[in-house]
Amino acid sequence: MSGSQRSSRDDKRRHDERRGLLIDRISNAWQHEKSGYDADEHEELGCCDLENETSVPNILRSSRGRRMIVYALLFVAALVYAWRWHVQPSLVEDYELVEGFRLRQNGTYSIAKGGQWNHGGAKIQFLPTQLLPGGEGDAHGKRRLVFVGDIHGCRKELLSLLEAVHFDATNDHLIATGDVISKGPDSAGVLDELIRLHATSVRGNHEDRILASAKSSDVASEDDAVNVLRSNKAKEDRKLIKHFKKRHFAYLERMPLILRIPALPLALRPSAKKDSPLAEEILVVHAGLVPDVPLEKQDPYFVMNMRSLTGKSHTPSSEHATGKKRKGERFRPWIDIWNWYAEHLFKGKSLSGLDADGGMHGADKAWLQNTKTGLESIMSTVTGRKHHEHSPRPQVVVYGHDSKVGLSLKRWTKGLDSGCVSGGHLTAMVLDARGRTEIVSAKCEEYW
Repeated sequence: MSGSQRSSRDDKRRHDERRGLLIDRISNAWQHEKSGYDADEHEELGCCDLENETSVPNILRSSRGRRMIVYALLFVAALVYAWRWHVQPSLVEDYELVEGFRLRQNGTYSIAKGGQWNHGGAKIQFLPTQLLPGGEGDAHGKRRLVFVGDIHGCRKELLSLLEAVHFDATNDHLIATGDVISKGPDSAGVLDELIRLHATSVRGNHEDRILASAKSSDVASEDDAVNVLRSNKAKEDRKLIKHFKKRHFAYLERMPLILRIPALPLALRPSAKKDSPLAEEILVVHAGLVPDVPLEKQDPYFVMNMRSLTGKSHTPSSEHATGKKRKGERFRPWIDIWNWYAEHLFKGKSLSGLDADGGMHGADKAWLQNTKTGLESIMSTVTGRKHHEHSPRPQVVVYGHDSKVGLSLKRWTKGLDSGCVSGGHLTAMVLDARGRTEIVSAKCEEYW
């Protein structure tokens, strides 16, 4: 190493010693400063002491924090609103309906206990298997059932509707929901068409009243005569009777109260959707049925006149549901309760243990008392409790009578009265062998 290089390095070392290292210049004076917070002076103050501004959390002092609190309060208010106006009423309604099925033992509460069937014909009739789509002699499923709502003497409209559905008397069978006569211009003509087509019709309140009027003018009982005299339509009934022949009265008397149609052998797999294929037994009545009551014990008057039921006691009424309470109970449309009940059966949540034809198993009576609902059902699902193995099957009801509501197509009820005689439509539901349905309507003139 040369002398000049050593001299340069020595000069640099002496310069660094005079300047000192950078880290040695840091004084760390902050470590010796006195804190502005005296623990002894403030030891009694809490984190939210409003008398001391420094104790209030930053979340309350910032605009963002206040917004978060407002959102939280709005969320709680929404939960309270949802519970008060939606969740709680639904749970209460569910509880009341279940209690109605649990408490009632036989027939409808104090009213519909079976009644008398005074005017001839079978109270309950089964559709012959040779008429069932996919049934006997119909391996290829070419047959159809054509259900039609209240015709009310509108023969011209009936013929138009049959033409619209391409009715084929060879493979199709016509089924009317009652009230095929009165009000319209040609009741006798409608009966002639039904007789010609070998159609089936259940009895409506108008057919029942006409039969009572005919009996009162012949060899009627005192009760029938009194009922006819009380009717506001007695004069109209007697005028109509004059146009009827023996074949017409014979057809009226053969009308059953309830028509039972077995499940279709070739039906597609059903679902809970409203447009599901109909793979269940079908019951045809004029007005309605009380769920969970054996068919033999359904009151004939209400089967032909019912429009509403009470939620708990299931007391039927011929009036429309208004939502108002009478004698402590609220009337609901009977179709709402029927659909609620059938939906529970479809999902395996049997409430009474009735089998398809209305009989009750002894084991199911005991199981009924243990049926859970609402929050209890949720707990049953969580705990893995299974439904009772003897579960009844839901049934579909096809009916008419309620022109005020009009066409009403729900999963388990099919209302076909669309006010034909008042200028509405005459409606048909066409059912094929696979359980698929099609709705067809014909416009009507206003006669009433």
